[in-house]
Amino acid sequence: MDTYDDHTWKQNIPRRKPLPSQSKPTTKSVYKQVPISEDQDGHILHTHLNLLDVTADVVLCLTPLSFVILAGLALSLDGKPLSAVGQNVQAWALLSPTIFPLVFAAVVGRTLNFFARLRLEQGSSLGVLEQLVGSQTVFGAFWVQVVLRSFNALGVFLILLWFISPLGGQASLRLITRDKKVSTGSRTLACVNSTGTTSSFAQAFAQTLTGSAINALYIGCLVAPLAIKDSAQDTWGNIKIPRFETYNQTLDDQGYATVPEEGVDWISLLGQPVAGLESGFDSNFTMRTWYHDLECFDPAKVPASSDWISDNFGEPFASQTNASTIWRNGRDYSSWRLVPSKDLEAYDPDKLKFIWLSKSGPTNSVSDATIELNYNEVFLTQCSMTVTHVEVRMVCRGLSCKPTKIRSVPPPIDWAGSLLNTGEWNYFSDNLFRIDTRSAGATSSLTEHYIYGHVESPFQYGASTATAGYLDMTNVLLPDFTRRLRTVLNTYFIASLAPGASTGTMSSANATRILDGENRIQGGFYELGLMAAAATISSSTDIYRCSKTFFALAIVSSTILFITGVAGVVAKYCCRGPDMLGYITSIVRHNPYTCLHVHNNTRDISELARQSKGIFLRLEDVEEEVADMGHITMSSLRKTSIRRASIQKPDRNWRQLRNIEPQSVL
Repeated sequence: MDTYDDHTWKQNIPRRKPLPSQSKPTTKSVYKQVPISEDQDGHILHTHLNLLDVTADVVLCLTPLSFVILAGLALSLDGKPLSAVGQNVQAWALLSPTIFPLVFAAVVGRTLNFFARLRLEQGSSLGVLEQLVGSQTVFGAFWVQVVLRSFNALGVFLILLWFISPLGGQASLRLITRDKKVSTGSRTLACVNSTGTTSSFAQAFAQTLTGSAINALYIGCLVAPLAIKDSAQDTWGNIKIPRFETYNQTLDDQGYATVPEEGVDWISLLGQPVAGLESGFDSNFTMRTWYHDLECFDPAKVPASSDWISDNFGEPFASQTNASTIWRNGRDYSSWRLVPSKDLEAYDPDKLKFIWLSKSGPTNSVSDATIELNYNEVFLTQCSMTVTHVEVRMVCRGLSCKPTKIRSVPPPIDWAGSLLNTGEWNYFSDNLFRIDTRSAGATSSLTEHYIYGHVESPFQYGASTATAGYLDMTNVLLPDFTRRLRTVLNTYFIASLAPGASTGTMSSANATRILDGENRIQGGFYELGLMAAAATISSSTDIYRCSKTFFALAIVSSTILFITGVAGVVAKYCCRGPDMLGYITSIVRHNPYTCLHVHNNTRDISELARQSKGIFLRLEDVEEEVADMGHITMSSLRKTSIRRASIQKPDRNWRQLRNIEPQSVL
């Protein structure tokens, strides 16, 4: 066995006898001599004009223009509202990061191959040819420079050219996005003028005409879901008012306190009606209103048998014998009451003092219908009620509103009054405790359950049997008791201001009447005062936005790709010789040890590769006569002998193969 020794190949290669220099193709070869066309100077003319090639060239040249069209459509949609065309353009843009690199690789790879062929025909260094042929992929453009150690201008250009591939794909993806276009204006809203509207209790309507509506509103708020109780709007969309005293520790330059997003201390479960809001528009306006603030102190629980009345109250509750006057009025039985304090004689126009009373402890076995005094203890606490006037900034997103800032303001001149009026207080308190009073039985009311802490569902805890007993209010912390009692009083009072307008019956027509100079409308059985609120409105529309930066990048990258494709086609049709690059067939087409050896063969390499794809090749040492030097080349095999050909790793010997004469397998 002769040995071929080289720095790269150090293994035994089976020798085969070299062919004569005048070898000719076998008679079984299917290759036919084709006519060769020459110009007047004797140069070979190689024609490329066939339908498939022309179609491929046209398609690849024009495909980059589709991304230019995409960029143009994206620019035309800039600032336009959403549409079906825009959705299609966005869908097209989403596919760009996948499609653009594929088109780029196809166009640039072909172009570099055609330029390599053209340079080869004109004469070029091997390094340039290797750079052009080896840079037909992104990684190849970089790796061939490393292999050749050829960091020249051509190498830098090829690397930068391939960087356009991801740049163009990402630019096309980010061409078009969605944005919102905001339009601003002004509008007049109509609010209930709480400072100029008289309560139903002051007009003595509560017990006759509007009492049922007020009670229904109150019970509806009391049993509303917890999410509604905690939200900025009630069941009917009325806007709630926060308590200024809770947030007045930190004020801005204008005296406003910021209302938190969650956990707001609302003064009432029922909000203020506002007319003129529309869905699709954002509104910002300021509302003036007022509420009753409350401070309770000195809670106590005393035995029911003690003389607790004379110690705390004046006339008409002068002695224990008049206890029935407190708890019973006709056939109404109550478990709690609000009664004037005995120092009410010291009249203060800015403050009302009263006492909360509620039965406490287990009941006696005899029903309320036969025994007046069937409770063991009495819970009582004194309270002082004042009035706070506020100005609230509201922000609405369509019909969803919430307060954002609040500040204290002085009372207006036309203020209609509050519960500080003793006559109005008597009507108010007498109606409030009767709402859920039972005609018989000894149980705490829904109002008491709410104040006790059964906020989520007072009905769930309200017992209906005579043996259920009364709630022990001493279990409630005084701040919580004060806050919930304040909520109860304000809820019932606000319901008495506009019972006919609190259930969503105020319409935008009320705001129109405000503009016409009217400030009062018929609110059920009495006139309801209205107040104008100047609102700044804005509406947002979803539109398309075209990024000018990515538009420019998409246009530049697509244009470069288009020019590259055109240049490649021009280079292709400038080539006169057959395609010799990029095919294994080009290496062995003139090899005398293969059946591809054809004299004067000018057939295109792609055509030759298609016709010879069934030939089997093997790497062999064809030098047999020289002992210390071999000649490695590829030779063709019969298909039946391919199983015996085994090329192993470079550090192992070649398997011994018998000599095989070149055969045509076509």
